[in-house]
Amino acid sequence: MSLLLNGVNQRISDMGSLEMQELLGKKDDLIHDLEEKLRLREDEITELRSQLDKFQSVIPYATAGASASTKGRARKTRAQGISAEPQALKTVQELAILSQTTFPEVPKSAR
Repeated sequence: MSLLLNGVNQRISDMGSLEMQELLGKKDDLIHDLEEKLRLREDEITELRSQLDKFQSVIPYATAGASASTKGRARKTRAQGISAEPQALKTVQELAILSQTTFPEVPKSAR
């Protein structure tokens, strides 16, 4: 049985058990180091994308890089949301009652 280790075709029967464990250990260490480097790079990419998104939200789209392709497009508009607490059923019922209630009119001079 043949095994390809570090680009060299060697026979398992020719290698001692300790040599095989040593080579496998080195490969495991290399794999671990490369996985760690990959994880760090992915974290860095995520952080840079987050910063880019933050900067793009602050800098207006039209001035961020007006090239020939972006001159024809309209400026990006931001959606506006309403920030309010949801109204409970009781509050809705109270509003319905209040809408039917009439309040007395008070002249300005009496205020």
